[in-house]
Amino acid sequence: MWNPFRKKKKIKHNKYNFDFESFYKLFIYLQEENSYVETLVEGQHKVAEMIWYEIPNSYRDSETDLNVLKNNGFSNFYELLNKVHEKAEIGLIDTEEWLKNDRQYNLMQFNFRTDPSEEERSYFKSALHKFYVLFVIVGDGEEINAYRIFYKRGMDYSIAGLLNSIDIVDLNNPDPEIEPAVAELEKVLAAMSQETGVEINKGITDKYPNARVSREITLQDFKDVLDLANYWEIEDLEEKAQYLYEQNYRDKNELIAELEEKNEDWEYYDDGYFPLRFEIIHEDNYWYSDWKFDPEDIEGIIGSFLDESWNFNYPEETYSHDLFPYIQKALAERDLELMNMNTLGDSYGFFLVKKENVAPLLSLSAKMALRIEQLR
Repeated sequence: MWNPFRKKKKIKHNKYNFDFESFYKLFIYLQEENSYVETLVEGQHKVAEMIWYEIPNSYRDSETDLNVLKNNGFSNFYELLNKVHEKAEIGLIDTEEWLKNDRQYNLMQFNFRTDPSEEERSYFKSALHKFYVLFVIVGDGEEINAYRIFYKRGMDYSIAGLLNSIDIVDLNNPDPEIEPAVAELEKVLAAMSQETGVEINKGITDKYPNARVSREITLQDFKDVLDLANYWEIEDLEEKAQYLYEQNYRDKNELIAELEEKNEDWEYYDDGYFPLRFEIIHEDNYWYSDWKFDPEDIEGIIGSFLDESWNFNYPEETYSHDLFPYIQKALAERDLELMNMNTLGDSYGFFLVKKENVAPLLSLSAKMALRIEQLR
């Protein structure tokens, strides 16, 4: 009988689109094509990684990982895995049988980096996120049909990350404290699908159609980076972009030899970055500074960038990198930010940008190997 006072059942709507098939298809690619895949992801730092590990094979020759076993009272890696299984209420491994047959346990891992938290900024330029995927059998079947996923934030690359990770009960409806990382993981899956050609849940790929950043460096990339990295407009931007674009596709050793011949007092070397990266920033917007500097120094530097007198508030007896939070706070009031072209030495390559240009500039830097960084 119909009851008008009966409450309607609420339909649960998932926030995300993760599913077993998507993870497993990507894992099969790792097994059959390439055990390591990396790609650039829109809005993230450096590269995102998707890796297939075999336990214990991938860890048994690492002194660091063997010490993790020893320090936690484990006799072997299977005992460590059982500790992880307990967290997710997964059936335990028969360690004796696995040891006897030297069986390998499959682990799928995703690593990616995002902006650091306020606390992390004191120590790191980015936050490292690691997601560990285990494939399991649920029910009475004999074939893998489900996954369990664990999360760890931090710079530890050893197997301790898996041991100390947290079990995510419902990846599509995560707890608020880890939801930002889960949202980025969904973007990573979209990018990995685009990188590998593996078809996954359309709910993910349709949501992030441009998640993967192409590694092909174009003339437009040089136009964009010249525009974004310079506070003042560059009159010869088109010509400068064309020149840098052409140099980028030259033989690197030949280019370096030619540069050293032209500039005998300047050392060029193949450090993995674009040899002409310092030419991207106009001399009116660039200042080479020793790692030690006074507040008055930075006031003069930024004043020269702005072509006006500039000062900021800071605590007494504060110098060098400890000044960065106060510098950035003052600049933020004008929607500006001080950035650094990493010199790979005990010095800074300061330049000034508009706040709105920071994120796209960092993305281009990762793509073009420029080593542009934020200062915290």
